[in-house]
Amino acid sequence: MNSTLKITRKQEVIAYILLILTMVIWGGTWPLGRWLVSEEVGGETIPPFMIAVIRYFLAIICFLLILKYKEGTLNWQFAKENWKVLTLMGLLSVTIYQAGYLIGEIFTAASDASIMVATNAIWVVILSSTFLKTEFFNWKKAAGTLLAFIAVIIVVGFSPNVDVPNRILGDILILAAAFAYASYTVTSRYFLNKTQNDPERYQPSSLWIMTWVSLFGFLITTPIALLISPEYLNPLEYFTIPTRIWFGIAYLAFFSTVGAYTFYLEGVKRLSASRAAIFQTLVPLFGVIFSALFLQEQFDVFIYPFALFLVIFGITLVNFKASHNKGEKHIKNGNK
Repeated sequence: MNSTLKITRKQEVIAYILLILTMVIWGGTWPLGRWLVSEEVGGETIPPFMIAVIRYFLAIICFLLILKYKEGTLNWQFAKENWKVLTLMGLLSVTIYQAGYLIGEIFTAASDASIMVATNAIWVVILSSTFLKTEFFNWKKAAGTLLAFIAVIIVVGFSPNVDVPNRILGDILILAAAFAYASYTVTSRYFLNKTQNDPERYQPSSLWIMTWVSLFGFLITTPIALLISPEYLNPLEYFTIPTRIWFGIAYLAFFSTVGAYTFYLEGVKRLSASRAAIFQTLVPLFGVIFSALFLQEQFDVFIYPFALFLVIFGITLVNFKASHNKGEKHIKNGNK
C-alpha cells in the first residue's frame, strides 16, 4: 500500500514539474512574440504570417515523426474522411489564432496580450454551453465569466504600458485570437464526442488531432502568407531572414508547439485533465513577469496582479467539476 502511494506521489510530482515547465514555456511566447514582430522592440523582422508558416513547417515535421513513432501509422485515410472539420480546426487554431497573436503583438504590450488571451477559457465555456449538449451554463461559470471580463476591462482601460502603437487595436486582435482558439477547442470536443459515439471506428488521439490540424492549418496559412509576401516564393529570400528571427521561430516551433505540448500531454496522463487545465492559469502570470524582465515593460503593482487574480479565479470557477465533461484531454491553451 505504501509503495503504491509512493509511486502515485512520484507521478504527481513529475506531472507538476512537467506542467509548470509547460506554462513557463508558453508564458515566454508572449514577450518573444512581441520581440519578433515589433521593429521598435526587437529590430528588423519579417511579415507575421511568414513567421507562422515557418514555425508550423518545422513543427509539423516533428509531429509527423512523433505520431509515426508512437502510433505506427499516420492514419491519413481517417484524415481524408474528416478533412472538412480538420480544415475548420486548422483555420481557427493556426491561421486566425496566429494572425491575432502575431499581428496583435505589433500594436499592444506583451503583458496585456498574455492576460487577454487567458479569456480563451471563458469563451470555451460560453461556446460549449451554447453548442454542446454535454455542457451547461451554471452560476459558477457565469461568475467566472464576469470576473474574466472585468479583468479585460481593467487591462484595456488602465494598463500602464501606453507607449505602444495602438493598444486598443492590439487588444482586440488578441481577444479575436482567444475567441478563435476557443472555437477550435469546442469544435475539437464536438469531433471527439462524435468519434466516441462510434467505438468501432478509429479513436483519434490528441497527438493525431494536433498533427493533422497543424498540417491543414499550415496548408491554409501558406498561400495567404505568400500572397501577402510573394518575395518568399524565392528560396534565396529565406537566407536574408535575420538570425534572431530564426532563433525565435525555433523556440516557437520546437519548444512551444512540440515540446511544451508533449510535456502537457505527459502531465495530463499523470493527473486528471481538469487538474492539469488549472495550471494554464499560470501562463499569463509568467507572461507578465517575463515581459517586465526581458522587454522592460511597466509592471503596475495593482493593475496586473488584480487582473491576474480575477482571471485565475474566474478560470478556476469555470473549470469547477470540469472532469465530468467529455473530450477534455484535448484542451490546450497557446498553441501559443
